[in-house]
Amino acid sequence: MKCLVTGGAGFIGSNLVDMLIQEGNDVTCLDINADGYWNSEADNHVGDVCNEDIVNRLTQGVDWVFHLAADVMIQETIQNPIHCYHNNVVGTATVLQSVRENKVKRFVMSSTSAIYKPSNVAQMEGSPEDPCLNPYASSKKCGEDMCRVYSNLYGTHTTILRYFNVYGDRQHSYGQYAPVLGIFMKQRNEDTPLTITGDGKQRRDFINVKDVARANIAAAQSNMESGRIYNVGSGVNYSVQEIADMIHPNQTYIDKRLGEVQYTKADISTTECSLNWKPTIRLDHWLQNELETTTL
Repeated sequence: MKCLVTGGAGFIGSNLVDMLIQEGNDVTCLDINADGYWNSEADNHVGDVCNEDIVNRLTQGVDWVFHLAADVMIQETIQNPIHCYHNNVVGTATVLQSVRENKVKRFVMSSTSAIYKPSNVAQMEGSPEDPCLNPYASSKKCGEDMCRVYSNLYGTHTTILRYFNVYGDRQHSYGQYAPVLGIFMKQRNEDTPLTITGDGKQRRDFINVKDVARANIAAAQSNMESGRIYNVGSGVNYSVQEIADMIHPNQTYIDKRLGEVQYTKADISTTECSLNWKPTIRLDHWLQNELETTTL
């Protein structure tokens, strides 16, 4: 298939690009970050996903579009909501319109479990939603709604994947608001204390980036009803304290952050059944391998 991956030089996008190419697909990559993870076997373009001319040109003749380009750091979106809404809402609308005009066969949107209302039980696709906790979640919910509009009004085939906490190769480890696993591994490798926010009892469902890439491809290959939402998680959660204890005993605690939820856990039964997909990489096994192969 001929594929376009927006955000294809980022953490998740680059892993998806690699997997698509390994499976023999023709891949075009669009990303605004010239210093990202670019696969030399892809047709690479540095550009803004909100630029209609660029997006429309790159979408011509494409079979599958995977839309991953977005502002994803929750705390940064809280600090700069206008930037978040521009990139996440206008960017998604721009890509969807090009997908419609160029009659692309499949559009797969990367969304987030942050849309769900905070709960202490596993979340399924029909669980209550409360995307108003932060701009990131609300912008992604708007993108999901646009997918349904294009499916219902124009017949565009869309699939929405709600990711839980993604980790793995090329995960971010820089900046105050990088994901917790990336931060902890960086701190461990630099022999500095692991900074645990709050009391460390908050629990997260962690899913490996390679399993996320597989879910994207499964969604593109699926003939399931357009406009549907699927959870992409492991179905298991760990506390931040448990993660820290797996990595290193040198730990310290910092204040809890605004806009973060206490508990996430995915019910992935629908995804497993409908997309013929299931996670294959366990977090504890992955961490053990990383710790064994990384010398302090």
